[in-house]
Amino acid sequence: MNKTLHILNGDATWHSFKQTALTGDVLVWREILSEGPVSTTELWPTRAKWISETYGENTTGYQQKVLAEIEKLNHLGPYNELVLWFEYDLLCQINLICILNILHESIGQLPSIYLICPDHFDGMPNFKGLGELNPEQLTSLWPSRTKLHQSDLTFASEAWQCYVENNPKQLENFLHRDFGQLPLLKKALQAHLLRFPQAPDGLNHIEKTLLEIVDSSKHAKPAIYQAFWEKEPIYGLADLQLEHILNQLQSKGKITATLTP
Repeated sequence: MNKTLHILNGDATWHSFKQTALTGDVLVWREILSEGPVSTTELWPTRAKWISETYGENTTGYQQKVLAEIEKLNHLGPYNELVLWFEYDLLCQINLICILNILHESIGQLPSIYLICPDHFDGMPNFKGLGELNPEQLTSLWPSRTKLHQSDLTFASEAWQCYVENNPKQLENFLHRDFGQLPLLKKALQAHLLRFPQAPDGLNHIEKTLLEIVDSSKHAKPAIYQAFWEKEPIYGLADLQLEHILNQLQSKGKITATLTP
């Protein structure tokens, strides 16, 4: 009898997923590895420190909400298949390649691995992600799952190492590779490349976009967030991350207008 572990990128998807008839256990991935520092050797301590300093999460909360879920990847013995439910944006794609890197480095035989990763959904012209879908819509994606192979895990592991290196030239070279079963990763990494500081002011594309939105007389934060999401859905940034960037811009004196909640 098959036993499945579903890996969901975030609680928004989990709320709908638990109402489906799909069977199996669930791992909810709650990290946001596209934001903040990463490391090949001290990843989770590095992340715990940054999350604590940036968003005020304490060590116990991080352990319970994040690390306890990730620990499930070390206990895959009971499962015949692993199904990853992820999205097209940078936030999801970086989380995805981290997971595939963990699986690539695992010792022992892995279950069959499948990926469900849509970049559109019929009838939803402004599709943002799986968290928007109701249980029936989520279930309809099941037949579209793609089986991943060892070569895909190897490629994802190399992509993760490239992301951690944080070298724009190296990233540019990597983008010339064949992305195979992970075509949406290429678009996400192209967007990531725009996050490096740009001449002449040293700001990146996200910062410049936010400043343009504020300069267009949008000073209410919800309106700023909405305008950014409409222009740059590829980044998958939530209001918490956008607020952090706005605060940094204000501290640098780049925003002088008073922003309202």
